[in-house]
Amino acid sequence: MPKKKQTDPYVCPTCGIRVEKPIKTWQLVSPLPDAYGRITITVMGSFECPNGHKWKAVVSKIRAGGSSVEVEGKKGVKKIGEEKQEEEDRGEVIELDLSDLDEEE
Repeated sequence: MPKKKQTDPYVCPTCGIRVEKPIKTWQLVSPLPDAYGRITITVMGSFECPNGHKWKAVVSKIRAGGSSVEVEGKKGVKKIGEEKQEEEDRGEVIELDLSDLDEEE
């Protein structure tokens, strides 16, 4: 059975007590960029509640690259910098009419 996605990483999944901060944090860097060319840095945390339960959860995600940085944390998604949607450089478009091809033969 798959794990249920927890909305708040600071709440113990067993007893429901809210913890103030993680005991330990570390970063995971994605080896491949996403579709927009951004690298994702995931900040993980190890937590322990007063009752002795331990768990690991994602504290925040940072997507950096191009002209913008996007930080996804417990307060939501915050975008720093402006990202413009640029059309891909396709090159020259050549249009052919089928009637022109028949005249040459």
